[in-house]
Amino acid sequence: MAKLTEEMKAMVGSQQAFVATASPDGVPNIGTKGSTYVLDDEHIVFYEMMGGRTWENLQKNPKVAIAVADRSALQGYRFVGTAEFITEGELYEGAKKLAEMLKSTTPPKAAVKVKVEEIYNLGMGGLKVA
Repeated sequence: MAKLTEEMKAMVGSQQAFVATASPDGVPNIGTKGSTYVLDDEHIVFYEMMGGRTWENLQKNPKVAIAVADRSALQGYRFVGTAEFITEGELYEGAKKLAEMLKSTTPPKAAVKVKVEEIYNLGMGGLKVA
């Protein structure tokens, strides 16, 4: 069972997150998600606001990788897991608040809750650490 350390949590909270998905036929996609945060020791959340390629891919293939890196420290992590779509409750309310703040004319698609299953240290050549 993969668990995020305090160092990993701090990095997710302070660095830009990149979310990687793939279509069912294997076409990769990567996008930034400024809404990414740590929910607990085993879950990372981001808000899917527009429903673009990331959302499209996750609907058909819920496997996802989230990478964060601190370039100045040559340190980073890749978190691999499975996405769950939250469309009501406290997590989704956070997405709605962000949409309001951004003056979005459409409601967010979901809060995407990722169960972290594997963790890789990008500062150590991608070594699996959990």
